[in-house]
Amino acid sequence: MSSNSAPSRTCSPFALIAIDLDGTLLTSRNELSAANRAALRRAHEAGMHICLCTGRSLVESQSVIQQIGLDLSAGVFVFGAMVADVASGEVLFRNAMTPELADRLVAFLRSRGHCVLALYDPSQNGCDYVLIEGTRNRDAYEKWLEITPARAERWPEWHPRDYTPLRIGIIENPDHIEETLREIRAAFPEDQAKINSIYAPNYRLHVVECFAPMVNKWYGITQLAGRLGIPLERVAAVGDDVNDLEMIANAGLGVAMGNAIPAIKAVARWQTETNDNDGVAVLIDRILAGDFVPPQPKP
Repeated sequence: MSSNSAPSRTCSPFALIAIDLDGTLLTSRNELSAANRAALRRAHEAGMHICLCTGRSLVESQSVIQQIGLDLSAGVFVFGAMVADVASGEVLFRNAMTPELADRLVAFLRSRGHCVLALYDPSQNGCDYVLIEGTRNRDAYEKWLEITPARAERWPEWHPRDYTPLRIGIIENPDHIEETLREIRAAFPEDQAKINSIYAPNYRLHVVECFAPMVNKWYGITQLAGRLGIPLERVAAVGDDVNDLEMIANAGLGVAMGNAIPAIKAVARWQTETNDNDGVAVLIDRILAGDFVPPQPKP
């Protein structure tokens, strides 16, 4: 990690803050507000590790990282399937799915006509995504290809590579997404795969995403915190959607955005303002003011 990253000693009771991007740090217009940018700088100067914790890949997060304008150390990407050094792009941890799971998922989805997006660690694979052709929602995939900053290859058929995907996903019509989600979960129980349905505002598309069964953002945070020597009770986390659930429930300070779904609010210790009202800045200032105390370490 960068030698200029935040120090391990901090005047804040929380040493690391994990921040979701879409619906949390970014507004509903997919913008970083001046208030949130300034608050991130205050937290950084106070010695806190700023950890972007997102479902996006590193390359899909770069525009936000550049806007933040800080020397960030490492982030949690792809829903916790990858931890990477922000400055160098070096992958510090990855949790890819097994070849058997990848084969089964692709076969299942393609048997129902879906195009399939397989996301890889580009340092291993040479590209970010592989798009396997299908018949459903083809226009949505063409739209995605036009706007993604990621490198993508198109394959007419699936053939395994030396390295397996971090994520396999599909773009789905919002009218059918709940039905599709139920169908996939019935075929792949939670001990076989982790499956989420989310809206990706950076692409304005609804997606279903599949991962190795133990992958989630909190799992990625624990890998990073361990590397940094930070006790988990000194981790704060803030988010808004279903893919933030584990980190909000397990962090020393789990915070729901004012615009969060009910399931996130139900497990959060505190609720901040909405993403359009600088909820991240409000939270950071409360942390720096000493308004929250970390829980006692678990025996």
